[in-house]
Amino acid sequence: MEKIRPMQSVLGFWAKSLNCPVCDHLGLEVIREAGVPDLLHCTICGTEFEVSESGDSIRLIQYPQGLGVDLYGIWMPFGTLREKIKAKIENEGLNLPAMIAVTGSGKPVSRTNLMKDDWGGHEASTEPPERAVKQARKLLELGNSRGEIRQILEKDPRLNPIQIDRIMEIIEEPVRTKSLERILTLIALIMGLVVVVLLIYPTGVFDRVLLAVNGLISGEKVELIPPPPTVTQYARQGRSYGCPPTQQGAAALFGGKADHWHFDGKNWIYTDIKGVRVFVPEGLSARYSYVTPILEIKTVEGPALIDPIMAVSIDCYR
Repeated sequence: MEKIRPMQSVLGFWAKSLNCPVCDHLGLEVIREAGVPDLLHCTICGTEFEVSESGDSIRLIQYPQGLGVDLYGIWMPFGTLREKIKAKIENEGLNLPAMIAVTGSGKPVSRTNLMKDDWGGHEASTEPPERAVKQARKLLELGNSRGEIRQILEKDPRLNPIQIDRIMEIIEEPVRTKSLERILTLIALIMGLVVVVLLIYPTGVFDRVLLAVNGLISGEKVELIPPPPTVTQYARQGRSYGCPPTQQGAAALFGGKADHWHFDGKNWIYTDIKGVRVFVPEGLSARYSYVTPILEIKTVEGPALIDPIMAVSIDCYR
């Protein structure tokens, strides 16, 4: 059996003399798109079809969905197809004017079931028709998955596999961009949260950066991120310590330099960019922070020794 090929170019004046195989409307329009055969389009019912090179057969690409899917993508003589449609409308009592024109994508016909030679000169075309791209975008907006969209595109005999792949790339590009924007926004939020935490809980990180820069200038080796502190826990002796009233008292009880201790009304807070050994007496607790390189905040109950630590807060009143 001789293979049927679609007519690549249809003359406009000839199309005006043809009737629609579905609604019998006289005077059809020609749809021309680069890389694919011309389509004949009915402005009344929305039917679209290809014409064979010999001009005696047509293949429906789009038509009212009430006609079912049995007629989709099949080459038939115009008269035969017209009789089938007429019989279906009469036998099933269909109301043709009330039908809505949709693509025949409901038919389980894949591209491989259509003759490869049907693609003719547009088989090697890589750029898809704009109409097909718009259709794919609309399907995506309506909530169809990428797999469903690809299946619908594969049922269109006017598209080759390369064009389908290109369409999927085009419609997925905005999705990738939005995903990247979400990731960057999330990273920015996390970084902002880290900065806020660093401002709320003194860590000496910013001062440590300055110290490291000065060390590079002076030749002194200073690690930007110091090693995590070591915590030594001691056995309880049943003796509780109170809160020292002065900076000198805090330095004598906890360690470090007096001018580095600051009282906020509840806690004694100590910061030192070089790190210091701090003793937490029995009956008190300390909250300290360090970078590993993420910010870590931990709590220890006295008696304990933390060494070295850049920032610590000792809770005197619990």
